[in-house]
Amino acid sequence: MNKLFSLSILFLGLSAFTIKKSDAVKNFYGIPETLTFDKVDFKLSASYHPNEHYYKQEYIPSGESPDHFNAMLVIDFYITDAPNKKLAELKEKELDARKKTDVVVNYEQFENTELNEYILDFILSDGKGDKLNVVEHNVYHYANYTDKAGHKGILLFGISKRGYGDDIPTFIKLVKENKIDNVNKLSSYPLPKIEIN
Repeated sequence: MNKLFSLSILFLGLSAFTIKKSDAVKNFYGIPETLTFDKVDFKLSASYHPNEHYYKQEYIPSGESPDHFNAMLVIDFYITDAPNKKLAELKEKELDARKKTDVVVNYEQFENTELNEYILDFILSDGKGDKLNVVEHNVYHYANYTDKAGHKGILLFGISKRGYGDDIPTFIKLVKENKIDNVNKLSSYPLPKIEIN
């Protein structure tokens, strides 16, 4: 199967709301199991390797749950010959499709032409009917990456934050007010030097 095509099949449909959780946690990347971002410590809470081309690790602060978190770091690695821009574009297509059923969806892409890297800032929601249960704000950093063993692909480093129930209006207000600051914090954070194992 063409690696570019397989990337599309792999990625479309995967989201923080739908990915299947697993009890087994393995550090596939050989990086610290505690990462500090914006003065908060995040601990490895879940990991996934559903097929030979895709790896994912999630980190949350102590006391939070992978199923009900306020903040989460995500590190995805896609083994592919496709450029990082392609993965960002696939996410945008997924978000465009989601707009049909999710009135909250909105996104903006930022490009660092010097480093050939992309930041995607987006917001989405989940609920029943007109009632929102959760709103999620994400900032994803997409970079081309090759580890020391020669695994070539796309590294995604992101921060996800959620607002629930009655806190949603305040959450959305803060997302809008802090948009540029959130993008700058993520774009300036050193990408993890992962090694697939």
